[in-house]
Amino acid sequence: MSTPTPAAMKHAASQQGRTPSGQQGRTPSGQQGRTPSHFPAATPPVSTPFSNAAYAAFSPHGQRSSPQHVKKSPATLGLIGQSAIASLNFDSPSTAAAMGALVMGNGFDIGLAGVAGLDGVNSAYANEDEKLRRLEAIIKMLNEKKGMVSEAGLERLAQRLGMEILAEEHSTPGGRKTKTLAIAGSAIALDIVLDNNIVQNATLSYHGNADSVTNHIDAASQILLKDLQLLPGQSPLTKTLDRFAMNFERLAKLDKLSIIPGLDCHEALSSMYSCLKRLHEWDMEQLRQSPALTGKPDSLIASAVMCTRHGNPVMHERGQVGLALQYWKVARFIAPPAGKENSNTSKVWSMLLGCAAIDGVGLPPVRVSETWISKDIVKQDEMTDSSIPALDWQEPDHVSLPASEENKDASMDMLQPDLSTTRVPRVMFTATFDPPVILPQSEWGRMYNIAGVEPPNDFHRQPPTFDVLFFPVTPGSRQDPSEARTIVRRRELPMINTYNDSLLRTHESSLFIYKPIYSQKISELPFAHPRQLIEMLPVLRQYAFLSTLLERSFGRDDTSAVESNVASSTQENGIEESDTSTMKDQLADFMNLEETSSKATDGLPINIPADLSLDVILWVHPSPHMQVVFPMRDTTANITLGILENGLVQIIHENVLGEAPGPVKEINGSNVTREQLAKVLEHLEDLSKWAEWIRSRL
Repeated sequence: MSTPTPAAMKHAASQQGRTPSGQQGRTPSGQQGRTPSHFPAATPPVSTPFSNAAYAAFSPHGQRSSPQHVKKSPATLGLIGQSAIASLNFDSPSTAAAMGALVMGNGFDIGLAGVAGLDGVNSAYANEDEKLRRLEAIIKMLNEKKGMVSEAGLERLAQRLGMEILAEEHSTPGGRKTKTLAIAGSAIALDIVLDNNIVQNATLSYHGNADSVTNHIDAASQILLKDLQLLPGQSPLTKTLDRFAMNFERLAKLDKLSIIPGLDCHEALSSMYSCLKRLHEWDMEQLRQSPALTGKPDSLIASAVMCTRHGNPVMHERGQVGLALQYWKVARFIAPPAGKENSNTSKVWSMLLGCAAIDGVGLPPVRVSETWISKDIVKQDEMTDSSIPALDWQEPDHVSLPASEENKDASMDMLQPDLSTTRVPRVMFTATFDPPVILPQSEWGRMYNIAGVEPPNDFHRQPPTFDVLFFPVTPGSRQDPSEARTIVRRRELPMINTYNDSLLRTHESSLFIYKPIYSQKISELPFAHPRQLIEMLPVLRQYAFLSTLLERSFGRDDTSAVESNVASSTQENGIEESDTSTMKDQLADFMNLEETSSKATDGLPINIPADLSLDVILWVHPSPHMQVVFPMRDTTANITLGILENGLVQIIHENVLGEAPGPVKEINGSNVTREQLAKVLEHLEDLSKWAEWIRSRL
């Protein structure tokens, strides 16, 4: 089948007339009704439920009814069952009270906002804004379900995305009938071949002129095909469209935002990828010459570039369609096995770069250029002995759209440095954080300042705290943000001692939060230039490593962490748990013993004695710090550490290595310093494993 071009699949202008709800105040015959001076004895008939303005008050999108409109509407009089002897006067307290009782008794809300004496009634029922909010919430919940992989499911998805779709049947040499669905937009088209609602093939094509997009179109096509095909042993009844819809929606969104001719959003992102890739290749060459990485495999060098330099840009990788800038990963110091360098087993933090419509003031428009950074990468006239050379970022020209009636709504005027104006697209770049990053309020605002945009303000609610965002409070429980909070985790930890013996040790780790810090979860952010993203990376890595450390040490789900509010006191050598309790508390603990024991964390009942008790105090302001306390032979180890930008660990205080100067301690003929202790934690990414390493070697 020949794929229809986007130009040949344009919808004609909609000929649909106004809906009945839009004909407010009209009689069934279509003539404008006149308001009589006296009410008639009976309510005039209506042909549709919302053709009368009084009934339109019940429509979620109906007009706001004024008091004068309600008290003069014949339908309203008939609706509330009042006689037509005389007009009602809502200024009378007795009438207002009677009317309020009737409204409350029948459970109706007929839009009497502002009527004297009925303020209490209206406050008990949702107004029209609340109805719209609830309706939008229902629509959003229904949109989350994308349906199943089938011909009907794909057609509904294409219609929801505003894409054109055509279907055509074919006969195979064996006599079977297959169907090809062609889904097309302005610049892309997707042909899907189905055999009895089972996808056999999917081919993505690009109809633009940008070679930078064409070079990556096959990779995107393979991802979409994999999202639609059945897995080995999977039933067609369980194959959903969720993964495919998430990827195809990105392409459809770029397609709808493009303005042809003038702006191709696909080209804008692929050109940015070309610039970021040149920067990545320059970073790789610089680290290959580093003495610390000489002779190391490229996978470790690429991991170092991702986590310490300017990130790793990828296009259509790890099952995601689109451009992403990767900046952190788990186990970054461990090289993958041979032949599995491109495996997707390790968790990776990245920013998915896309486009969105500008719906505010002061947001920067999108630009299309392959010269975001110069070909030399660094400024030649500023090359010094500094380990951080200055990058030679450029400022590309803005996209200038032709002044036409078609571009009027999709463009806006922008003032140039020479005080002239030009028409630029009403489209901006966006960065979606995958996964979202939890930041203190100050660092969250700093990200918006780097991007040059105003952070959103929500004055109607109190910001959440860092610990609540990372360890959500159990539904139904009440947690005062001003109170101390304790997170407890028990697990079996495999380890190898100094004699290379494999052991299993039971750990009970307790995380204490004494100073809750208001924080925000950053999920999406507009930006104007890729250098802004590069400037954000050190802080993002700092809190990505903190997230990894907390998740590995204390877990994040209900099966690996339990919460308790235990009174505790801080001493010089660590944290001591208070054992004071009443007889009533002891009885409650005894009655809940069986239930609590079944709440085994990582499969371990909490009444089994732990081999190691690890206490950690966390505070994240002005920067992430931890105090780690655990038993160590005949003493107690007490270590205070900080997590710096780029995910580096700094030992601030410790009592395990010895006194100054140094402090150092000899292990197997070599000296251990604080810097080495910090590097061990960076490698292990787990406080429990780190404590066992220290206990077994010091």
